[in-house]
Amino acid sequence: MAEVSVLREKIRAVLPDVRSLRHQLHQIPEIALKEYKTSARIREYLEKLGLPILPSTLETDVTAVLKGGRPGPAVLLRADIDALPITETTGVPYASKHPGFAHSCGHDGHMAILLGTATVLSQMRNQIAGTVKFLFQPAEESEAGAKSMVKAGYLEKEPKADEAYALHGWPGVPAGAAECCTGPIMAAINDFEITLTGAGGHGAVPERAVDLISAVSRFILDMKEYTASINTPENPVVCSVCTILGGSIFNVFPDKLVIRGTTRYLDENIGEKIRTKMRELLDKHILPAGGQYHLGYPKPDYVPTNNDKELFARVKSVAEKYLGIDKWNGNGKCSMCGEDFGFILKEMPGVYFRLGMGENYPSLHDSAYNFNDDALENGILMMCGLVLER
Repeated sequence: MAEVSVLREKIRAVLPDVRSLRHQLHQIPEIALKEYKTSARIREYLEKLGLPILPSTLETDVTAVLKGGRPGPAVLLRADIDALPITETTGVPYASKHPGFAHSCGHDGHMAILLGTATVLSQMRNQIAGTVKFLFQPAEESEAGAKSMVKAGYLEKEPKADEAYALHGWPGVPAGAAECCTGPIMAAINDFEITLTGAGGHGAVPERAVDLISAVSRFILDMKEYTASINTPENPVVCSVCTILGGSIFNVFPDKLVIRGTTRYLDENIGEKIRTKMRELLDKHILPAGGQYHLGYPKPDYVPTNNDKELFARVKSVAEKYLGIDKWNGNGKCSMCGEDFGFILKEMPGVYFRLGMGENYPSLHDSAYNFNDDALENGILMMCGLVLER
């Protein structure tokens, strides 16, 4: 255990460097599995701390190991490192230097917090029971990097972790506060793409063409009705068609349409029911109209992110001790956003929690989003506390 005042003093001593580091990382956003500059900067920082670095699994992942002064379990602390294909509009002096890419989900802040945690814990290794693995993981946003790492045997590599923690900056939560819940905190994701084909034709003679637009409109409305019928407060379900591509002329029926969307759910059995219903409704609406369809899933599926009940109690205890009771909310709601940390939590107990960015802060994936530096200190406090209080 550690005195909160002593730990906070150590964090504040390194905070200027951590803030500067975040700004450096903010300027070099890189998308999934292309985080070469980012991982190089992380590796450079960790090497200066003198921490051993494990061989990478997906080329751009970085893992450093800190052995404590006393025997104990191994804990995995994870930060995601990839950015988004978004043009930044924050206007900050340290804005993205990579046109068309930005850290609009705040992964620069997550990296900075974990690097700051590694710095502080390196100074306190005699107080640590067990081992800490600092994982800087690529490809969270779209390619389920954690899924690939688990499949490649990352979690079996020594030292094997016994539990895992991750945080995410969260708009709508008071700055520097921690929010969490037991059970699912993030939803499963199943993105879909449906390609529809049929004979095109003149808009003046609809009887001579396949009206793909009308057919797919009926499909979309029926899917909305179906998901509404199975949606409950305890088991929320979302099915959203977000893109429709096809046609370019006022008076011509297109011979091809492509629709893309996403489904979100907490129960994987419900996910299977949605996929089955989708095919039933496509058969019902597209085939009788004279069209054909191909239903595909071009993106990796994401599983729900489920928090362990026992370790949730530890997060609660750490938050109340290190941040204060007024900075803790253990009754957070599950988000229908997704997170590939769920693949790690399928293999071991752990907790994913939110770190507040501010109650009126730009939303995640907004071009104006910029991780709140004022939350860095409490983020490091939480991560350090979860190690020191075991």
